[in-house]
Amino acid sequence: MSKFIDKILGIIVVIICITLCKTCTSDYLKGGDNKAISNYEKMIFENSKITAQLYPNYKEITIKVMKIPMKTYQFRYHFDINGIKYEGQHSFLTELPKSNSLDVFYLKDDPNFNCVDPNEQLSNEKEKNSSNKNLYWGIGWGVFGLFTLIGMFIKDNEKKEE
Repeated sequence: MSKFIDKILGIIVVIICITLCKTCTSDYLKGGDNKAISNYEKMIFENSKITAQLYPNYKEITIKVMKIPMKTYQFRYHFDINGIKYEGQHSFLTELPKSNSLDVFYLKDDPNFNCVDPNEQLSNEKEKNSSNKNLYWGIGWGVFGLFTLIGMFIKDNEKKEE
């Protein structure tokens, strides 16, 4: 029974590795979203800014990095332009905001496209076009999956020889 469970677990690990490898390499090949890059650049050029109101409810997310808890707070916000209500969300990385208002940039042509810091979003999208990080992660997951698969065959052959 133990051999059967080992094989199933090995197959599951290989499938996970293949999935992660494929996801990382396709993210690398896709690169940054050119439409989003264009929109962020236009948003920065237009400098269209409005004060949005934060909803009182928020989501607190705690992540432990090297056993040290780090909290982020996800808020949703809303603002009105010409009587039409638009919404978005923003994460505060260090502490809760002291005010319930927030300056938000928006695209004049499409206020549904909005964010708090378009410069940061723009640099993140552009980095996707120049960074090889996803490629390296994809190669790493592929190699790990390959070694896991080879290990399964070696272990199976050793048991057959006994």
